Amino acid sequence: MSRLAVTRFCLELGLVAGIVLAVATASQAADQKVLNVFLLAGQSNMAGADSEVMEPGGFQQTEADRASRFTTAPLPEGDKSPQYLPWGEIRGHSVKNKLVHGPEVGFARELHAAGWRDLALIKVYANFSREVETWPWAQGGTLFEAWTRFVDARLAELREQGYEVRVRGFLWHQGIDDAIHKKLAVSYQQNLTDLIGVLRKRYADDQAPFVLARSVNSRIAQPQPDPQNVSPMAVVRRAQVQVGESVPHAAWIDVDDLLNVNTHHFSAAGQLVIGQRYGKSFLELQKKRK
Repeated sequence: MSRLAVTRFCLELGLVAGIVLAVATASQAADQKVLNVFLLAGQSNMAGADSEVMEPGGFQQTEADRASRFTTAPLPEGDKSPQYLPWGEIRGHSVKNKLVHGPEVGFARELHAAGWRDLALIKVYANFSREVETWPWAQGGTLFEAWTRFVDARLAELREQGYEVRVRGFLWHQGIDDAIHKKLAVSYQQNLTDLIGVLRKRYADDQAPFVLARSVNSRIAQPQPDPQNVSPMAVVRRAQVQVGESVPHAAWIDVDDLLNVNTHHFSAAGQLVIGQRYGKSFLELQKKRK
């Protein structure tokens, strides 16, 4: 074979190898399943505190629960906490040795009913003390650092299993701590607005829906009547509405009509409704995406 023929043969062989590699890569990418990830965060009502599951036989799973992936943990301990729940189906989780659930159940069921599949929910929850000087949820704060570390680790687990992860939105139920703290109440609107921007930039895009629940008018934060609505609790509640109505692609849901247990928590039935409202609000925001 002449040198020219050998050269041509090698070029053709390289071209074929390149085509085979490209096809194999494209096939592998096509086989990679996309997971629709949602990040949930807040304090005790996001945790599902006091929403003890009283159904006979415990938590009754539905098709939506079995089809969804869920993981949760308190902060700042994260996956070092005995209450850490690794990836699995939605089936309730333990808080203070009680089987409870937060809004994740109603949310997953609402999206499943709307045709969404391959859901993966990452939930964290935490409280902070009156002694903090800066908002712990803010970028660089102790809770923010623990939260993002937990989320990053859970997303890495999904990728290691061969999934493509896409963060579709955020659910937030937090604010009573700020009212109890009092000094942080006046900064709540700006703090939360800034956090939304940081989260979207880190995990999603600037149109990723962010749905927050307005905090209940907690008697712990505001034990005395407040007819003028000037208390720190009232300030936080107004700020939450302002964020939901002023930040693009954000919304707020009302939970004032739901029965409270143990001062300002919700029953399991109430948490189901909260989750459904989160789901409906997310779906409305999703429709408006460009």
